[in-house]
Amino acid sequence: MSNDNSGNTSTKQGESKEKGKPVFITQNQAMKDLLAKIKLVARTKATLLITGENGTGKEVLARLVHYYSSRSDKEMIAVNCGAIPSDLVESELFGHEKGAFTGASERKEGCFELADKSTLFLDEIGEMPKDTQVKLLRAVEMCAFRRVGGKKEIDVDVSIISATNKVLIDQVSSGNFREDLFYRLNVIELYVPPLRNRREDIPLLITYFKNHFAEVYGMEPIEFSEECMGLFKAYDWPGNVRELKNIVERCVVLCQGEEVQVDAIPSHIRADDKIYPVNMDGEFDKYIQIPIGISLEEVERKVINHTLSSVDNNKTEASKILGFSRKTLHNKLERYSKK
Repeated sequence: MSNDNSGNTSTKQGESKEKGKPVFITQNQAMKDLLAKIKLVARTKATLLITGENGTGKEVLARLVHYYSSRSDKEMIAVNCGAIPSDLVESELFGHEKGAFTGASERKEGCFELADKSTLFLDEIGEMPKDTQVKLLRAVEMCAFRRVGGKKEIDVDVSIISATNKVLIDQVSSGNFREDLFYRLNVIELYVPPLRNRREDIPLLITYFKNHFAEVYGMEPIEFSEECMGLFKAYDWPGNVRELKNIVERCVVLCQGEEVQVDAIPSHIRADDKIYPVNMDGEFDKYIQIPIGISLEEVERKVINHTLSSVDNNKTEASKILGFSRKTLHNKLERYSKK
């Protein structure tokens, strides 16, 4: 499902029936601006870094860039840098010759070679081992590499898109990521805001996913009660669109009637509805209610999230409002994301 009209650009974390075009459901202005930038970037070979929390749809946006590019006739090659054992990352990227190491029983082409004349998507780039980063830098700059155990230089024409949920400049400061590689990959950065910063998209996503899963499972479409929708709109969705998608799928499968009631919603979502805006649609959306019995850590997490939402995720501005440094804010966000 896709719609390029500026009034309601529709995409999803998935693929449409329209020649595999990725779709991303949104009516949020920041997201519509981001989608417009994607079309501009796709016309070039500029190296692109997509940043944002887990589950926001970074790979879908990478696929959109590829879709709009002149390379869309070839498959985009995607590799998750955080899911490969550290001793196999180089082989996965550049391939290896037969006998290059124990277990290398035959020659293997790596992702760079497979992505020749196409797009290579390096997901979770912040997890790449430090000793591989220098080899990646050379491959990106020279558009050439050698297979592990090989002597021949292989030239490729690859468009590079990376993605991370980490703050790479902080990784550079801590020595975990090479500064030269960071600047080489970060020619253009596209930030994907979390779902809590674009709550107006929640009803659209729910409608899309409930209809999608009803079709997938051959079931009648369901509806969510107004109380359920209120909980969904107030919940912070730490897992972002991926979490919402899974919750809707669960409800479609387990629903015994035509409408999902609050007791069918996972308890952690109901429990999370303790601190929330007084009125998310009106004058008092700058105020939150905090009942007695909530931990200070939970209060801090909610205040930080609502403050970020109020300034369109401008971390510098949020830090000033909250009264601590930007680095402290990054540290707190990273700590909360792990819980």
